[in-house]
Amino acid sequence: MTSAKDLISSIMIAISNCALYSKEHEAFDALAKKTLSSLNTLLKEKLEIMVLDSELVVDNAPLRDAGLHKTNIMKRMKRKGISRVDFLEGIGLSEIKQFIVDMASPGKSIKSYPHIKAGAVDVLNAQDGEETENGENDAEDLIENIQSIFHSASDSGKMNIARLDEVVVKFISAIKNEANVLKYLSPVKSFSEYTYTHASNVSVLSVFQAETLGLNDDLLYDIGIAAILHDAGKLFVSKEVLDKKGRLDEQEFNEIKKHPSFGAAYLAKMDDIPRLAPVVAFEHHLKYNLSGYPVLQDSDRTQHICSQIVAISDFFDALRSRRPYRESMEIKDIFVLMQKGSGTDFNPILLDNFIGSIDRTLSDS
Repeated sequence: MTSAKDLISSIMIAISNCALYSKEHEAFDALAKKTLSSLNTLLKEKLEIMVLDSELVVDNAPLRDAGLHKTNIMKRMKRKGISRVDFLEGIGLSEIKQFIVDMASPGKSIKSYPHIKAGAVDVLNAQDGEETENGENDAEDLIENIQSIFHSASDSGKMNIARLDEVVVKFISAIKNEANVLKYLSPVKSFSEYTYTHASNVSVLSVFQAETLGLNDDLLYDIGIAAILHDAGKLFVSKEVLDKKGRLDEQEFNEIKKHPSFGAAYLAKMDDIPRLAPVVAFEHHLKYNLSGYPVLQDSDRTQHICSQIVAISDFFDALRSRRPYRESMEIKDIFVLMQKGSGTDFNPILLDNFIGSIDRTLSDS
């Protein structure tokens, strides 16, 4: 008798075959038919596959002992910006084939098909499997989620990566389904929550940039995670310096300047985050011409392109956010300031793309 474990194995084998070869390969048709057969054996009116925290849940039952296929399908779903797939009664072979092809193709997004619905589970407010298929973003809950992730890391030294995954999945899903990225940027409501709001906004803006550049889904996910964690080193900076409401003196600023090195060292010890995260944490203040900090001994080094993306997002959000010692800036004024740093502080090609993409967002809204 076909089990949920068999279904997940069939789906992942078909996806892997399609990724390695193509949909025209002689084995693909047979694997797709086997997947459809396994699905129809279990399917009544609807069959749900969900990623909740670190669990894969099939029809409300956590899937145990499914090995590598379970791990791989969870990774695929997260990096496609989805955390739930519903298969509906009446599904046919052509739909299953298209779903497998889209899951296997790096540049393909997962959309809703007539008998397959894909989207993000609202894991922050979900009650009895309640979902949001179009990636609608409850900003306050996302900020609270990021705040709890950073607080747990501060208290225990460990970060809840499963919850971090879910936040980034929601960001990716939202950006793929909504042209106006600015609606997903959260205002800073209090001084104490700036760090978490800023982390959220930098992640949204960085995923947005990556999407406009046509980067594949794996990189969207990795950049989203790295961007949220870009300031992780501030966990190791004194609270008195971080919470100071006025401008920092030279000694305090020198302490702040250590946070990229602290963050990179902390994240490099974590096995379950993208390897991009410690790189971005170390480089996001480096500047395009390497004139920033930390000061490098290796003059031949170049700033990673993903660090360049996050640096643009970081600067833009910092200036558009109101702080105790200054008001927020208008977007057009921020762009003027950023353009003065083109070629020195920022990659000029990435900066032009960012400004042009935001301008298009504003004109379309």
